[in-house]
Amino acid sequence: MEVKTFNCGQSAGKAFDRGLPNYLSGFTDSEGSFNISVINREKDYKHGWKISLCFNISQKDDTIPKLFKYYLGCGKIRYRKDGICYFDVRKTDDLVNIVVPFFIKFPLLSKKNGTFKVFCKALEIVRSKHHLTKPGMEKILELRNEIVVGRKRKYSNKKILSTYQKNPQRLHAKIAKKSDMI
Repeated sequence: MEVKTFNCGQSAGKAFDRGLPNYLSGFTDSEGSFNISVINREKDYKHGWKISLCFNISQKDDTIPKLFKYYLGCGKIRYRKDGICYFDVRKTDDLVNIVVPFFIKFPLLSKKNGTFKVFCKALEIVRSKHHLTKPGMEKILELRNEIVVGRKRKYSNKKILSTYQKNPQRLHAKIAKKSDMI
């Protein structure tokens, strides 16, 4: 990672060495988000729905997203068409083993800490694979409702639960012929 130099002669890397984790936590308090998304995947997921958990931050300048990537050592840097750079972590193992311990060690100080705690509960359900059961999906949806978003959700809880498949089969799975198995 390229280290920028300020007019005072200190490098950003050295100046932030000790304070960087607290800075990143504070930045997350203001600009970060912990998301619980439910994505319609009726064509290729057993139950018809995918749970996607994500921690992300975004900025016009890519310095801060790159600092998160550098410090945490996981996640991806992406650029939207409008030039906004964002950093996100979606892998369950990275969320469990890196992101959550980071925010436990360097806690959020705003009401976003409450959102983080809700996110952690959802993450535990996903980590333990309970989201693959109807009661687990219901709990995920309850937790998702606790996170305030500034837009209308694409799928209501009622829609998701009404189409949740109890005895799932992959809808487009090819059935192997007995002769193919020999």
